[in-house]
Amino acid sequence: MELLIVTAIIGILAAVIIPTFQGALRKANEASAVTTINAIKVAEAKYLTDHEGHYGTFDQLFKEGYLDKRFNLEKPHLKGYVFSLTLIDKPQRSAVLFQLSAVPELAEGMGATGSVFYYSEPDAGIFYSREGPADTDDKLL
Repeated sequence: MELLIVTAIIGILAAVIIPTFQGALRKANEASAVTTINAIKVAEAKYLTDHEGHYGTFDQLFKEGYLDKRFNLEKPHLKGYVFSLTLIDKPQRSAVLFQLSAVPELAEGMGATGSVFYYSEPDAGIFYSREGPADTDDKLL
């Protein structure tokens, strides 16, 4: 009988603790994504200054030493988020704008790594959405 009571108590505690832990992990991943976006934007600003008004890809930013080895991929995966960087060219000038997004690896369910989607551009803040990929029409942080 005592063993049954102990097992029930452990089950109740697990039912309370596990969702709380998962929520805290999602919040930590989301905070890390915002910090990473800001770090990428700083790296792009430095790259722009050193490369005559051109922005760089993740590969270029890594090779030049503006970002660490975690960004030596086309779409880096960091702490539950996938980051993508798109360079936008204009006639007669290359890479005069970039679009940066951070999307959770898994946005729904028990194992969700985040529930917020982020988006940013060089001269804009960070936009966010909880419904799907963010863009400039969404709310600013």
